[in-house]
Amino acid sequence: MTSSQGDKQALWKNSSFVRLWCGAVLSALADGAFFILLSWFIVDVTGSEAMLGTTLICMSIPRLLFMLAGGVAADRWNRKWIMTISMVLRGLLLVGFSLLLLGEGSSWLPYSAYVLAALFGTVDAFFWPARSSILPFLVKREQLAPANSLMEISQQISMVCGPLAAAFLIRSQNYPLMFTILAVSFFAGAVFLLTLRLNTSKAETNNLAETEKAASGSYLKDIWTGIRYSFSVPVLAIILGTSLIMNMMFSGPINMGLPLLVKDLGWDGSAYSTLGMTMGIGTILGGIITGLCNGFRGKFMILPVFLGVMGAATSSIFFMQQLSMGIASMIIVGMTLSLTNIPLITYIQSIVPSDKLGRVMSLLSLMSIGLGPVSYAICSFVLENKLATSGTLLLAGGIALALVGMSLYLFRAFRQAEQHPNWATPVTTISQESTPLSS
Repeated sequence: MTSSQGDKQALWKNSSFVRLWCGAVLSALADGAFFILLSWFIVDVTGSEAMLGTTLICMSIPRLLFMLAGGVAADRWNRKWIMTISMVLRGLLLVGFSLLLLGEGSSWLPYSAYVLAALFGTVDAFFWPARSSILPFLVKREQLAPANSLMEISQQISMVCGPLAAAFLIRSQNYPLMFTILAVSFFAGAVFLLTLRLNTSKAETNNLAETEKAASGSYLKDIWTGIRYSFSVPVLAIILGTSLIMNMMFSGPINMGLPLLVKDLGWDGSAYSTLGMTMGIGTILGGIITGLCNGFRGKFMILPVFLGVMGAATSSIFFMQQLSMGIASMIIVGMTLSLTNIPLITYIQSIVPSDKLGRVMSLLSLMSIGLGPVSYAICSFVLENKLATSGTLLLAGGIALALVGMSLYLFRAFRQAEQHPNWATPVTTISQESTPLSS
């Protein structure tokens, strides 16, 4: 039996990790279904595309604004309670909206939908930094790679099953019931998280105690401290910058260019759904491979190659004429997405001290998730002014993604990333304090 296989077996014997995994699955499943149900509800009841766009903006802006504050909260307070409270509040919001719909809910539109979206986005912003930084308190350091792989798999399973659950619920044509069922999913996930037991070493306990003493300080000061620390470590700055560019070059083109290209080819919505689900399957396969390879520890120089392949696969969609070609490209895109994300997340969790981990992970989430609307806005401007076609958008985005990925070889800090003392030193002797790499 390999050490990686032994680590995964030990993970499933870790009851706290299993409960976290179950809670994360339920949260992601309800999140994915909620996004689709709310969008369909607005289109079905109001028929207004403008209202749909405004509602999604109301959800995105608070998430963008409060993501960094969520990182400060994760460093100040117990991550388990932040995640639990976030899930309970999301469930209560959906229950309240369901009760409103049972009355004269339509008369409150669109304002009730705007308020729901804004509050949901705000609460959700505090969940992700806590979720991203809680694993080091549940599993051993040598188990971080397979643990992150399993968490990524849970997320992608939910991304595939969420739309299926939403399609099943929509058949009932009973919106109060639909949102109530999603609320129950959030409540069930909160029950799993409530029973977590976090393991903290003496050094980590001291860090947390010092952080709690400073809890009365300014949030803005703590946010700035986290940003300054992140960019004072060259390899972290490179990872964050790469994540930002990847998001800008990938999320907009793939989420806006792909459906338009499918429509231009004369295909129906089922073809687009198939491509989306294929990408989800690819990410699951990539997560499995990354777990089996122990997060490519000692082999980080292969990560830029994965980014290059991901860019090439994205660009190849421009030449798609048959659905089979698109399926092959999307599987590769999904696989390489996991093959790069999971090792880098594991690396950050290993080298960053526990009292700053929440803020660093919130900054990473902001770069990779929160700024998605910016990419959408740029792509919308390009397409609306006919500066490029949907296919050209995918071609250019993929080429830029490949060039950025391969350019990582030019940075000495990245080439020396695995020499960081908190990463290179054996697990049993790792210090909790992080020493920045030389620039």
